[in-house]
Amino acid sequence: MGIKNTGWKEELKHELLKIGIESELFISDSFHLMRFRGNEQLFLNLLTIDTQPGSSATLQLQQDYLSSGKQLIQLWEDVWQNRAAQVLSRISALMGRNKRIHGRKTIIQNITQPQADHFLNQHHLQGSASSRYRYALLLNDQIVAVATFSGKRKMTRKHPDYTSAELIRFATADGFTVQGGLSKLLQHFIKTLQPDDVMTYADLDWSYGKGYTKLGFELAAQTPPAEIWLDTQKMIRYFPHRLPAGLQVITAELSATERIAYLNSVHYFSVFNMGNLKYILHL
Repeated sequence: MGIKNTGWKEELKHELLKIGIESELFISDSFHLMRFRGNEQLFLNLLTIDTQPGSSATLQLQQDYLSSGKQLIQLWEDVWQNRAAQVLSRISALMGRNKRIHGRKTIIQNITQPQADHFLNQHHLQGSASSRYRYALLLNDQIVAVATFSGKRKMTRKHPDYTSAELIRFATADGFTVQGGLSKLLQHFIKTLQPDDVMTYADLDWSYGKGYTKLGFELAAQTPPAEIWLDTQKMIRYFPHRLPAGLQVITAELSATERIAYLNSVHYFSVFNMGNLKYILHL
C-alpha cells in the first residue's frame, strides 16, 4: 500500500513536541490512542488504514469517552499525511494554546471563491468547498478567519416563504483563535441575507458541536458513520457514489466480497467517518 508509514504515530508525537505539546501513545483493546500532558479530557484515536477496527467498535469507543466527559478525536493515517499542518493547528487549538484575537478588532470583507479556496485549503482540515457567499475577518489587512455560506433555499414544507441557508466552512488562520469571530461573520450573513434559519454540520471525527450550541444552534439530527474509499496512490477519499465512473461501471455487477477485492487490487481501501451532527439556528 503506497500510503503505509509504520512510524506515523511517532512522527505525530514528535511534531507535537516541537510545538510544545507533550503526548503519550498507549493501547487499549485494539485501539492505538494518544493522551496529552496537561489535558485529561482530550484523546486521539489513531487509525491506520490496513489495521482499523471498524466503524461500529470505533463509534462505541467514542460514545464511551463522551459518556465519561472526554473528547475522543478520530485521526486517520491519510489525514495526518495529507493535512499535517492543519491537524497540528487543530490540536493546538483544542489544547488552548492558540494566540487569541478579539473579533471586535477585526473588520469584515467580502472575498472571492479563489480567495476562500486559498485560505481554507491552507487552514481547514477538509479544505475548501463551493459556496455562494464568502466573508473574511481582517486584522491589519491580513485574513485571520473565513466563513462561507450557501445561498438561500426555499423550504416550502415549512412555509411558502420560508428560507434556509447553510454555513459550509469556517476556519481561522493556523495558530490563532478569533474570539467571537464565527458569531461576527454569522450575524453579518444573517443581517445581509435574512434567512429564516441557518444550518450546519459538525464532523464527529473532530467535534461534538459545542461551539454551535453556544451560538444558539439546536441539534436536529445525527448521521451514522459513512463508508469511504481511499485511493492510496493519489491520496483522495471518495464516498461510494462518487467513485470514478470507470470503477463504478466495473464494480456494479460484482458481489460485495468481489467488489472489495477488486477495489483493493487497484489500491482503494475502505475507511469511514463517524458521521455528522446537524445543527440549525432558528431566526
